[in-house]
Amino acid sequence: MRASARVGLVVLSLVIAVFLTAIPFVLSGQVGRWLRGEAGSSTPEPPARPNVLIIVTDDQRTETLDEMPRTLAWMGRGGIRFTNAFATTPYCCPSRASIFTGQFVHNHGITHTMEGDPGLLDQRSTLQFHLRRAGYRTAIFGKYLNKWPLRRDPPWFDDWAVFSKGIPGGYSGGRWNVDGRVRNVRQYSTTFIRQRTMRFLRASEVTDERPWFLYLAPFAPHWPSIPEAKYRNSAVTAWNGNPAISEKDRRDKPMFVRKWKKDLEEGTNIRLRQVRTLMSVDDLVDGILELMDRLGEGQNTLAFFLSDNGLLWGEHGMTRKLVPYTPSVSIPLLMRWPARTAGGLEDGRLAANIDIAPTVMEAVRLDPDPDAPMDGRSLLAAPGRDRLLLEFWATDYAPTWASLRTEGYQYIEYYDRKGRVQFREYYDLRWDPWQLENLLRDGVRGNEPDVGKMTAQLSRDRSCRGVTGTRGCP
Repeated sequence: MRASARVGLVVLSLVIAVFLTAIPFVLSGQVGRWLRGEAGSSTPEPPARPNVLIIVTDDQRTETLDEMPRTLAWMGRGGIRFTNAFATTPYCCPSRASIFTGQFVHNHGITHTMEGDPGLLDQRSTLQFHLRRAGYRTAIFGKYLNKWPLRRDPPWFDDWAVFSKGIPGGYSGGRWNVDGRVRNVRQYSTTFIRQRTMRFLRASEVTDERPWFLYLAPFAPHWPSIPEAKYRNSAVTAWNGNPAISEKDRRDKPMFVRKWKKDLEEGTNIRLRQVRTLMSVDDLVDGILELMDRLGEGQNTLAFFLSDNGLLWGEHGMTRKLVPYTPSVSIPLLMRWPARTAGGLEDGRLAANIDIAPTVMEAVRLDPDPDAPMDGRSLLAAPGRDRLLLEFWATDYAPTWASLRTEGYQYIEYYDRKGRVQFREYYDLRWDPWQLENLLRDGVRGNEPDVGKMTAQLSRDRSCRGVTGTRGCP
């Protein structure tokens, strides 16, 4: 064979060898995606583990979102707005524990505040525990759990600045635990939370490959709803109340409700002050999400905006939470994850605070502890639920109650200290959304629902656990 031919064969053999060696790398890259039919989109697949951001306001009613244009721009038009969302227990500390754990109160056990027993909550069932163990950098800025001892650091967080009692520290001049040191914070609290958050985000860029979990909890708009100085006299959209505020005959309501005598004027004043405090929260959301985008973190951050419960502005004569009526249990709930979900959508599924943790766990591909199963459902999955359990344990203001809520009706039972039913309510929400006519007390025969069937269902739901098996939660 001629020398030139032998050289040609050697070169060809080397080319073939290099090609065969490179095939796995080619198939794993962009060319491989094209060969497998996966290319064609300019948007890269998101990393397996997104950052997680949860913003929780305090006593915010759903309709006040309309007074927060930048929050709606980022979280609403940029994400999904759940129009039928609820706090399963309309009370600060129990609700926040449900956000952390994905569990109903009857499973995580925090029925009131943490005063006297901060060890009540199983911290190993919380999102911060699961995420930190999975390698996330975790932080909390703002309100942690009511009456949490200030000298005790919040477990499973790497960075924190927290207050626990709300007043006066909820807005300014209070004492905070900042990374293990208790000190006074003179700034307006929402502004302080924004600054700590921005500091955390910038510091996280040093280890950019490590995802983070941020939990932000401004005190706003909780009473006494003290606005930031620049918003003290800001104009607020006029509000003329609703039919539940002008309700004259409340004989179909339980006795503790009938005793209240609040009116439109008082409700309007509360609303005015609340909305002005939310203007600073709007600044908070805008500032941190704009910074996240500049840092390149916005696309692959799963973000939530919600409240721990709602508040009555004079409906049924009350200016309270803690009750099963819609303004108390209904909450704003927004979700944003540009790398995974489309924006500008509305979702009418029955959603709840207990759904936050399961959604995060699915997104970061973690399995919850089988010994502490989550009761909520992932909002990333399509199927919804046909009913939702609401529950509450007695305080000085309201008795123990439990309720079944569906898209069409709400059934409520009130209990005495021995667990016996003392009063019932049933509202057809399709024609009576303001809950003016308790059909179990209207004196009309033939329009009553099957109370026995609903009582049995409510009894089963009040002992449910997890979402599978014979005791699975709705």
